[in-house]
Amino acid sequence: MQEDLRSFLAKAERSGKLQRIRREVDPKFELAAVLKKIQTTSGKVALFEKVKGYEMPVVSNVFGSREILALIFDTVPEDVVREFVSRRERQIKPVLVRDSPVKEVIKTGEEASIQALPLVTHCEKDNGPFVTAGIIITRDPQTGIRNVSINRMMYKNENTLGCRMMPPQHLGIIQVKAEEMGKPLEVAVAIGNHPIELLVASTTLPFGYDEFDLAGALRGEPLELVKCETIDLEVPAGSEIVLEGEILPNVREAEGPFGDFMQCYIPVMENHVFKLKAISRRKDAIYQTIQASSLEDMHLLGLSREADVYKAVINTGAKIKAVSLIPTILSCAISIEKQFTGEPKNVAAAAFGCYSWLKYCVVVDHDVNVFDINDVWWAMASRSDINKGLFVMEHARGFPRDPFNIHSGKLAIDATAPLNCWGEFERKRIPGEESINLQDYL
Repeated sequence: MQEDLRSFLAKAERSGKLQRIRREVDPKFELAAVLKKIQTTSGKVALFEKVKGYEMPVVSNVFGSREILALIFDTVPEDVVREFVSRRERQIKPVLVRDSPVKEVIKTGEEASIQALPLVTHCEKDNGPFVTAGIIITRDPQTGIRNVSINRMMYKNENTLGCRMMPPQHLGIIQVKAEEMGKPLEVAVAIGNHPIELLVASTTLPFGYDEFDLAGALRGEPLELVKCETIDLEVPAGSEIVLEGEILPNVREAEGPFGDFMQCYIPVMENHVFKLKAISRRKDAIYQTIQASSLEDMHLLGLSREADVYKAVINTGAKIKAVSLIPTILSCAISIEKQFTGEPKNVAAAAFGCYSWLKYCVVVDHDVNVFDINDVWWAMASRSDINKGLFVMEHARGFPRDPFNIHSGKLAIDATAPLNCWGEFERKRIPGEESINLQDYL
């Protein structure tokens, strides 16, 4: 059996990166509150073993720290982006297998019910529980090319979910094509997947490319797929749960509010409707959820974008050490070994050019940890020259969901030390501090 969510959870536990929550939690608010506490303290993968009203456990925070990302790619935290860039160059097409554990329980028609799943309500004003970690798989009705994405889905009743989608997102483009043909759009929603599949579903590829080809590249082997029961689609064979159904044409219903990745509520909108046809799952299935705006969400959304920025900066000839879009994917910190005085501006311009959502870009020296926001702030305070080190772009293309027009400008900050003055700016260090284990002294 190919590596799946379970094998990754076992790997995380062996590495001390899994937190088991054995006390029963309510899926409405309590689970989310405990999860947030874990995210802001240990950052470990969270496995809720007892969920009130359900026999099914819930897992979350699979991308909760840079160390967990390193675990996914079998590398060290500072090399995750380089590993992603290296692996994605050679895409590998998926393969079809006959059977998988996700077929152990199959419910169709009236026997299939979304109520059987421990859907989580995360935020106070959320309009009920949402599916937030479901990988949506569909095909372009004109070309037959598969598309894979993650879209929030609001629970409505036992066989209906609201689904947020619209162009220019690829799923929205494909749905418009189906609707213009007067057809429902068949979709499968795979829940409980290996982190690689979630990553590729969150990666923006050129329209018409199959994200599961990228999954093969990142895995280093073809992703195994299995056929659905009631629709003409294939899903990852390692999935825990699969919802099969259709997006109805010319039907829109109220959806929202929802606490989104910007840490604000998306208002009520008229969005698409998914009708369930079947559920297949493992006998002892694990449900997966993602808390929007959490560090897990930012890592998931940010990694492929960090890879794009990394490659664009490399193409300028810069000696880049690391790039981070954490804690928000609208800002970026890049560390380099500076070769000439104006280089940080070139680096920032390359980052802005390849990633239009980017609003702030801070360029720092190679001795600054871009994954530590405190270290980045230190560099800004101690090394930037406000009179010379700011680069402003007005009225540029930015984050598209911007009714107040506050994301159309860009600011780059050169927080590097003056060239050839390293003696005056070398950071102090205490010999042996890296190897100290405080517990040995208590």
